[in-house]
Amino acid sequence: MQQTSSSLIEVPATPEYVLEVLLDQARQEWSKLSCTPPDPILVTLDSPFEELCEACDFEDSEDIYFCPITWFDLKYNEWDAVLSGSVLESSRDYCEIIASLITMPQIPLRSFCGKTCQPASVFLSIRALLQEAGADVKDIAPSTSLKEFTRCYTETFLGPIAKLAPGSLPDVDLDDGGKFRREMIKGLWSIPVLIGFLIKSWAPLYFVIVLLVYLKLILDSWGDETAPNARVDFGELRTFRDLSELIAQRAVFQA
Repeated sequence: MQQTSSSLIEVPATPEYVLEVLLDQARQEWSKLSCTPPDPILVTLDSPFEELCEACDFEDSEDIYFCPITWFDLKYNEWDAVLSGSVLESSRDYCEIIASLITMPQIPLRSFCGKTCQPASVFLSIRALLQEAGADVKDIAPSTSLKEFTRCYTETFLGPIAKLAPGSLPDVDLDDGGKFRREMIKGLWSIPVLIGFLIKSWAPLYFVIVLLVYLKLILDSWGDETAPNARVDFGELRTFRDLSELIAQRAVFQA
């Protein structure tokens, strides 16, 4: 057990916790794309591994390998070492491998005016996680609106904050301001550019036109990677108090 800089207590992860995170992260990935998730599949640790893959939308071995690296911030060499050669027959097999490499958070239960308060303890941990992500938290109070912080620190809410109590956050409703659409269009226009490059000797004008269009698309998307999303909502949550009270219902505390 160790105390982290975010005022969380980290303890060895359990397979049950890993399963909750896997299913929660998969759910939010669908929501981020504004897609209707598939019909829910009841997955337990004793379910066949194939059912876990279906529930998490793991389509191939690359998803099985790379998604946990992103979702759990795994180190490539450690993950590769334990996954290679492993026999994955059940969900438990997969979750136990991941659990061996990570910890799970517990929230220190704080006392205020002589009484412990779970939502207030959650609030302090959320604020500390945002500070670690680079947010200016000095003016954050329980009544502070979430909208500017969910917009600018979306991955912190979907990652470390969601992992305080996997499954607690409502489906994310995300408007990225057209960033994904611009990236898709830019990717599609790389094909005409390639064709133009191959035939530029006898169609130089075509090559110049598609290249200019492609350059404009690059300029239009400049800075998209670091730009905040236009809007990010989680159901009816409006303030940090709303969020703290919701997470407190399922979080694990330690006195």
